[in-house]
Amino acid sequence: MSEPQQPPVPPSAQPNPAFPPAPPAPHLPAAPQYPAGAPQQPAAPEPPQAPQYRAPQQQAPQQQYQTAPQPPYGQQAAYGQQRPSAPRSGNPLARTAFIIALVVAAVGALQILLQPFVLASFSYDAGNFGVFTTLFGVIVFLGSAAALVLGLIAVRRSGGQVLAGIAIGVGGVQLISVVLAWISSLFYYFF
Repeated sequence: MSEPQQPPVPPSAQPNPAFPPAPPAPHLPAAPQYPAGAPQQPAAPEPPQAPQYRAPQQQAPQQQYQTAPQPPYGQQAAYGQQRPSAPRSGNPLARTAFIIALVVAAVGALQILLQPFVLASFSYDAGNFGVFTTLFGVIVFLGSAAALVLGLIAVRRSGGQVLAGIAIGVGGVQLISVVLAWISSLFYYFF
Protein backbone atom coordinates (compact mmCIF):
# COMPACT_ATOMS: atom_id res chain seq x y z
CA MET A 1 0.00 0.00 0.00
CA SER A 2 1.28 3.46 -0.68
CA GLU A 3 1.66 6.19 1.87
CA PRO A 4 -0.65 9.21 1.59
CA GLN A 5 0.92 12.06 -0.29
CA GLN A 6 1.61 15.19 1.76
CA PRO A 7 2.72 18.60 0.49
CA PRO A 8 6.43 19.35 0.86
CA VAL A 9 7.43 21.35 3.92
CA PRO A 10 9.31 24.57 3.03
CA PRO A 11 12.60 25.22 4.80
CA SER A 12 12.09 27.16 8.02
CA ALA A 13 14.92 29.62 7.33
CA GLN A 14 13.30 31.00 4.19
CA PRO A 15 10.07 33.01 4.33
CA ASN A 16 7.28 31.71 2.15
CA PRO A 17 6.17 34.45 -0.28
CA ALA A 18 2.85 32.70 -0.91
CA PHE A 19 1.88 33.07 2.75
CA PRO A 20 3.24 36.30 4.24
CA PRO A 21 2.92 36.73 8.01
CA ALA A 22 -0.26 38.43 9.13
CA PRO A 23 0.14 42.08 10.20
CA PRO A 24 -0.92 42.96 13.76
CA ALA A 25 -4.49 44.08 14.18
CA PRO A 26 -4.66 47.92 14.01
CA HIS A 27 -7.26 48.32 16.78
CA LEU A 28 -5.18 46.48 19.42
CA PRO A 29 -2.23 48.09 21.19
CA ALA A 30 1.19 46.66 20.51
CA ALA A 31 1.96 46.04 24.20
CA PRO A 32 -0.53 45.17 26.93
CA GLN A 33 -1.38 48.02 29.22
CA TYR A 34 -1.59 47.32 32.94
CA PRO A 35 -2.95 49.54 35.69
CA ALA A 36 -0.29 51.61 37.44
CA GLY A 37 -0.72 49.90 40.85
CA ALA A 38 -0.50 46.29 39.67
CA PRO A 39 2.79 44.44 40.22
CA GLN A 40 4.50 43.74 36.96
CA GLN A 41 6.19 40.47 36.15
CA PRO A 42 9.27 40.53 34.00
CA ALA A 43 8.47 39.23 30.55
CA ALA A 44 10.35 36.13 29.45
CA PRO A 45 12.11 36.49 26.14
CA GLU A 46 10.18 34.80 23.38
CA PRO A 47 12.04 32.38 21.12
CA PRO A 48 12.11 33.34 17.47
CA GLN A 49 9.39 31.58 15.57
CA ALA A 50 9.81 30.04 12.19
CA PRO A 51 7.15 30.88 9.68
CA GLN A 52 4.34 28.37 9.74
CA TYR A 53 3.48 26.53 6.55
CA ARG A 54 -0.19 26.28 5.72
CA ALA A 55 -1.46 23.97 3.04
CA PRO A 56 -3.21 25.81 0.25
CA GLN A 57 -6.94 25.55 0.60
CA GLN A 58 -8.69 24.10 -2.36
CA GLN A 59 -12.25 25.05 -2.90
CA ALA A 60 -14.41 22.42 -4.43
CA PRO A 61 -16.86 23.68 -7.01
CA GLN A 62 -20.22 24.15 -5.44
CA GLN A 63 -22.94 22.14 -7.05
CA GLN A 64 -26.50 23.19 -6.93
CA TYR A 65 -29.02 20.41 -6.55
CA GLN A 66 -32.54 21.34 -7.30
CA THR A 67 -35.30 19.37 -5.70
CA ALA A 68 -39.01 19.59 -6.06
CA PRO A 69 -40.62 21.95 -3.54
CA GLN A 70 -41.93 20.08 -0.53
CA PRO A 71 -45.04 21.07 1.41
CA PRO A 72 -44.47 22.03 5.05
CA TYR A 73 -44.37 19.30 7.66
CA GLY A 74 -47.83 17.91 8.44
CA GLN A 75 -49.48 19.05 5.19
CA GLN A 76 -50.38 16.85 2.30
CA ALA A 77 -49.19 17.49 -1.23
CA ALA A 78 -51.75 19.19 -3.43
CA TYR A 79 -53.87 17.04 -5.69
CA GLY A 80 -51.97 16.17 -8.84
CA GLN A 81 -48.54 16.81 -7.33
CA GLN A 82 -46.26 13.86 -7.00
CA ARG A 83 -43.65 13.66 -4.34
CA PRO A 84 -40.27 12.50 -5.53
CA SER A 85 -39.73 8.90 -4.58
CA ALA A 86 -36.64 6.79 -4.42
CA PRO A 87 -36.06 4.75 -7.55
CA ARG A 88 -37.11 1.16 -7.12
CA SER A 89 -34.37 -1.32 -7.44
CA GLY A 90 -34.76 -4.92 -8.37
CA ASN A 91 -36.54 -6.86 -11.03
CA PRO A 92 -40.33 -6.40 -11.25
CA LEU A 93 -40.65 -9.63 -13.26
CA ALA A 94 -38.97 -11.57 -10.45
CA ARG A 95 -41.28 -9.94 -7.92
CA THR A 96 -44.31 -10.90 -10.05
CA ALA A 97 -43.12 -14.50 -10.41
CA PHE A 98 -42.56 -14.70 -6.65
CA ILE A 99 -46.06 -13.39 -5.88
CA ILE A 100 -47.65 -15.83 -8.35
CA ALA A 101 -45.70 -18.71 -6.79
CA LEU A 102 -46.91 -17.73 -3.29
CA VAL A 103 -50.53 -17.48 -4.46
CA VAL A 104 -50.30 -20.87 -6.17
CA ALA A 105 -48.82 -22.46 -3.05
CA ALA A 106 -51.65 -20.94 -0.98
CA VAL A 107 -54.28 -22.27 -3.40
CA GLY A 108 -52.70 -25.74 -3.27
CA ALA A 109 -52.70 -25.67 0.53
CA LEU A 110 -56.32 -24.48 0.52
CA GLN A 111 -57.30 -27.43 -1.69
CA ILE A 112 -55.72 -29.87 0.75
CA LEU A 113 -57.51 -28.26 3.69
CA LEU A 114 -60.88 -28.18 1.93
CA GLN A 115 -60.83 -31.76 0.58
CA PRO A 116 -62.36 -33.46 3.65
CA PHE A 117 -65.18 -30.92 3.89
CA VAL A 118 -65.95 -31.02 0.17
CA LEU A 119 -65.88 -34.81 0.14
CA ALA A 120 -68.33 -34.93 3.06
CA SER A 121 -70.65 -32.35 1.48
CA PHE A 122 -70.82 -34.29 -1.81
CA SER A 123 -71.88 -37.39 0.17
CA TYR A 124 -68.67 -39.11 -0.87
CA ASP A 125 -69.66 -38.96 -4.56
CA ALA A 126 -66.50 -39.57 -6.60
CA GLY A 127 -67.79 -37.73 -9.69
CA ASN A 128 -68.44 -34.42 -7.94
CA PHE A 129 -65.24 -34.71 -5.97
CA GLY A 130 -63.35 -35.30 -9.24
CA VAL A 131 -64.67 -31.98 -10.60
CA PHE A 132 -63.45 -30.22 -7.45
CA THR A 133 -59.95 -31.70 -7.64
CA THR A 134 -59.70 -31.13 -11.40
CA LEU A 135 -60.70 -27.47 -11.03
CA PHE A 136 -58.10 -26.84 -8.32
CA GLY A 137 -55.55 -28.93 -10.24
CA VAL A 138 -55.92 -26.83 -13.40
CA ILE A 139 -55.63 -23.57 -11.42
CA VAL A 140 -52.52 -24.77 -9.61
CA PHE A 141 -51.00 -26.18 -12.83
CA LEU A 142 -51.45 -22.95 -14.81
CA GLY A 143 -50.27 -20.75 -11.94
CA SER A 144 -47.19 -22.85 -11.25
CA ALA A 145 -46.32 -22.98 -14.94
CA ALA A 146 -46.58 -19.18 -15.09
CA ALA A 147 -44.43 -18.78 -11.95
CA LEU A 148 -41.84 -21.19 -13.35
CA VAL A 149 -41.62 -19.51 -16.76
CA LEU A 150 -41.55 -15.97 -15.34
CA GLY A 151 -38.93 -17.04 -12.80
CA LEU A 152 -36.74 -18.55 -15.52
CA ILE A 153 -36.97 -15.34 -17.54
CA ALA A 154 -36.38 -13.11 -14.50
CA VAL A 155 -33.33 -15.00 -13.26
CA ARG A 156 -31.41 -13.90 -16.35
CA ARG A 157 -32.04 -10.22 -15.65
CA SER A 158 -30.07 -8.17 -13.18
CA GLY A 159 -31.47 -7.85 -9.67
CA GLY A 160 -34.02 -10.08 -8.00
CA GLN A 161 -32.30 -13.42 -8.56
CA VAL A 162 -33.32 -14.61 -5.09
CA LEU A 163 -37.02 -13.93 -5.71
CA ALA A 164 -36.77 -15.51 -9.15
CA GLY A 165 -35.06 -18.58 -7.66
CA ILE A 166 -37.79 -18.97 -5.05
CA ALA A 167 -40.44 -18.65 -7.78
CA ILE A 168 -38.66 -21.30 -9.86
CA GLY A 169 -38.47 -23.67 -6.90
CA VAL A 170 -42.05 -23.24 -5.69
CA GLY A 171 -43.51 -23.25 -9.20
CA GLY A 172 -41.50 -26.31 -10.23
CA VAL A 173 -42.46 -28.32 -7.13
CA GLN A 174 -46.15 -27.44 -7.51
CA LEU A 175 -46.05 -28.31 -11.20
CA ILE A 176 -44.45 -31.70 -10.50
CA SER A 177 -46.95 -32.45 -7.72
CA VAL A 178 -49.95 -31.69 -9.97
CA VAL A 179 -48.57 -33.81 -12.82
CA LEU A 180 -47.85 -36.71 -10.46
CA ALA A 181 -51.37 -36.44 -8.98
CA TRP A 182 -52.89 -36.60 -12.47
CA ILE A 183 -50.71 -39.56 -13.43
CA SER A 184 -51.71 -41.44 -10.26
CA SER A 185 -55.39 -40.74 -10.99
CA LEU A 186 -54.90 -41.99 -14.53
CA PHE A 187 -53.40 -45.27 -13.24
CA TYR A 188 -56.28 -45.61 -10.78
CA TYR A 189 -58.83 -45.54 -13.62
CA PHE A 190 -56.97 -48.11 -15.71
CA PHE A 191 -55.98 -50.58 -13.01
